Amino acid sequence: MSEDQVEALVVRGAFRRVQSDPKAARADLATAQRHLETADTLAEDEVAALAIAYEAARKAIVAHMRANGLRAVGGEGAHARVGEYALAAFDDASLAQRIRAFDRVRRLRNRSQYDAMPVEGADVAFALEQARAIVAAVEADLS
Repeated sequence: MSEDQVEALVVRGAFRRVQSDPKAARADLATAQRHLETADTLAEDEVAALAIAYEAARKAIVAHMRANGLRAVGGEGAHARVGEYALAAFDDASLAQRIRAFDRVRRLRNRSQYDAMPVEGADVAFALEQARAIVAAVEADLS
């Protein structure tokens, strides 16, 4: 983890320090795992499957934040800040690609939810691939 990059996010006001909560982090990670399983079963409903795959990745990153005593400041852009945290927190270059892809999935999810943009099976497969990698990385880092 790049403490300097994470601290810069705190100084900027994007995050605030809170009490580390390993129990809540484990619960969030378990939720992320269930979301992955659920997304697999929703394959025929592409919009729902994409949304739940996105939520799996987001929830895993939030678990990492909780374990490290951080919380995104609410309001517009809070979900985008979750991705910023992940880029700062993980030094792995291949995971950074997944996290950048997570942000693309976030934008696709937003367009599908708010602008009725269609979602295709390939979008869901891409989202699930990124989410699985992010959930696995968080699990490994927190274990």
